[in-house]
Amino acid sequence: MRKLFIATLGFDEKFIIRSLIRNGLSIGDSIIIFAPKGYLQDDKSAKAAEAIKEIVAKILPNIELRIEEYNLRENLAEEICRVRDIILSYEFDEIISCLSGGMRALILGVFSTLLTLNNYRIIIEVEFESLEHYIRIPLNILKTPYSNRWLTILDYLSSGKSIRAISKSTGLSPATVSRAINDMRHYKLVDEKNQVTEDGYFYMKMYKRMSQKIETNI
Repeated sequence: MRKLFIATLGFDEKFIIRSLIRNGLSIGDSIIIFAPKGYLQDDKSAKAAEAIKEIVAKILPNIELRIEEYNLRENLAEEICRVRDIILSYEFDEIISCLSGGMRALILGVFSTLLTLNNYRIIIEVEFESLEHYIRIPLNILKTPYSNRWLTILDYLSSGKSIRAISKSTGLSPATVSRAINDMRHYKLVDEKNQVTEDGYFYMKMYKRMSQKIETNI
């Protein structure tokens, strides 16, 4: 699986390096680091960029690493489109985006660009400043529609139930269950073997809590 690593550049390289190591940099992967326009004029940012290049070269010498300036002072809508085109010029199966460093405006700009990408698995990672923990969010889940039926079927799939068993337990026809699973597969909640994915578990945890609150308010 080819990964496209995207990160925002700040004064410290450690957030980006930790994300690359954590997610397993492999042959065929690519890296784009977004920096504010004119970042080379700042010694700290320039040193962080050089440190990242040196460390990545030691981990995987032939990896493609690109540092791209993000112009935050011009027409942001046009810049989002330009950066989006850059991202889509790469071949990848998923995006891992480390948004732990850099200006708030830069992080918002990159995040806004990622929001425009549909039908791609995009993981957002943000580390605590203390490095004690990090947040990992499948961005596509935030754009995935809520379905109580999906929640129910995912719950059964997570416990190892077959389509036939789910049909018997829910009263839905096997064809209806299969259609729902195919729809969920499109959103990467279920894999080809009908196993609940990391994104599927995130969906379950998030929407179960929301659905309980909705029912309570009713």
